[in-house]
Amino acid sequence: MSTSERVGEVQFAERAGQLLDVLRKHFGVPRTQRTVIAVAGESGSGKSVTASDLAAILNRDGIATAIIHQDDYFVRPPRTNHEHRLLNIDSVGPQEVQLSLIAAQLQCFRDAQRDVIAPVVDYAGNRFTTQAFDFTDTRILVVEGTYALLLDHADIRIFLDATYEDTAANRRTRNRDIDTPFVSRVLHIEHHIIAPQVERADIVIDRSYAIRLRD
Repeated sequence: MSTSERVGEVQFAERAGQLLDVLRKHFGVPRTQRTVIAVAGESGSGKSVTASDLAAILNRDGIATAIIHQDDYFVRPPRTNHEHRLLNIDSVGPQEVQLSLIAAQLQCFRDAQRDVIAPVVDYAGNRFTTQAFDFTDTRILVVEGTYALLLDHADIRIFLDATYEDTAANRRTRNRDIDTPFVSRVLHIEHHIIAPQVERADIVIDRSYAIRLRD
């Protein structure tokens, strides 16, 4: 691991600690009841890292936490979905994601169910496999994705307020998105769907990772 990568890991850990401090002070985390925390934002905004680091620091502090990634719940696997968009760009949007399945599994979490079968995306294989969640002892479930704040039953909503134009460098670094004019069109469409979700947020994190509460 390079020095810059180690520095980056330390910075993200510190940011997760700052976010947890806000959740403790203003939202009473951990709560007596099981809690769903939704984290949303545009492509490359840092939502996946934020959600994963928050889950890691909660687990480190003895608060049993699981995480759901929206990418695992697309209707079609990645390459197939891209090909479908090429045929019909109007297909871009929340309808590409099994949000109803995510909502059902949030209820499984609240009901402390075990052996909850969930999809897992295999990017290289362009397919989905499965995993099993055991929510028996889980106190917090973090769900992250571009449309996570569209879910009606989250208890705390966090929005990463950076546009796809702000995050172009991040997306090039992770080298997962295909960089073409067509993908830019897709990101532009997604922007107009994702950006309004800030109105549903309890916490907003800007592109410099400053954290603020929404009224």
